[in-house]
Amino acid sequence: MKILLFGGTGQLGLEIKKRAEDLNFEVISPVISEVDITDGQQLSFLGRRVKPQLVINCAAYTDVDKAEAEPDLAFAINAAGSRNVALLCRELNCRLIHISTDFVFDGTQSAPINEQQPTNPISIYGKTKLEGEREILEQWAAASLIVRTSSLHGARGGNFVHTMLKLFAEREVVRVVNDRTMSATWAGWLAEAILDLGRLKATGIVHASCAGALTWFDFASAIKEQVQGKIPNVARLKLEAVSSEAFSLPAPRPKYSVFDCTHLTGLLGRSPISWREGLNSHLKELGY
Repeated sequence: MKILLFGGTGQLGLEIKKRAEDLNFEVISPVISEVDITDGQQLSFLGRRVKPQLVINCAAYTDVDKAEAEPDLAFAINAAGSRNVALLCRELNCRLIHISTDFVFDGTQSAPINEQQPTNPISIYGKTKLEGEREILEQWAAASLIVRTSSLHGARGGNFVHTMLKLFAEREVVRVVNDRTMSATWAGWLAEAILDLGRLKATGIVHASCAGALTWFDFASAIKEQVQGKIPNVARLKLEAVSSEAFSLPAPRPKYSVFDCTHLTGLLGRSPISWREGLNSHLKELGY
């Protein structure tokens, strides 16, 4: 299968490229200097040259806080850019897998969220990602699958795990929010799931996250436990649980974003791995 991958330099895109190459997929992944998804003509020219069987769109404006100050740019990439990718796939008559986010929900739920539950984003980032979903379903629903994920972490790029490891090495006290519940998702597992979904003909929306619900404080505690003895002074480090109000951030975050992945399990014939298994795999890759 020939895959055209947008966003191949991000933490998920890099994992997809690595695994796709191991499985002998042919992957073409231009960087932004070569093609910009906000430029429909560039996309059309590239698509006609490459002739992919599957397009995977990981390209996105992902700085949640900065998006509050740059809404036009966030909409250009996440909404208009997604529309351009959908139009490209319609022109080429090929399949599309588009990556979206738990931020399309408002976080008022109290049980795992399935694909049928109403969306209600509370941040600019979430609104732009939801608009991108709508554009894709409007332009090319016949062969598009939107994969929503949450709380992504992987060995490449910036994420919560890497932030904690840095803070553990520098500080004696680390404060972490304990009132936001999520499903931490290892990018390596998600990349494998996306490639498997690429072999299927599923359309619509599917939720994909590692199994289990935890707070960010729980996650930090698990990271600390895993690296104890491998980072100096971690045993004496104090983790302090705080509320979200302790940090003044421009963008609001959902308080609850645990996904129900029953649909994904049905499609793939297997359940997601646990968040702890994903964390262990991530830290092992880093040498812990």
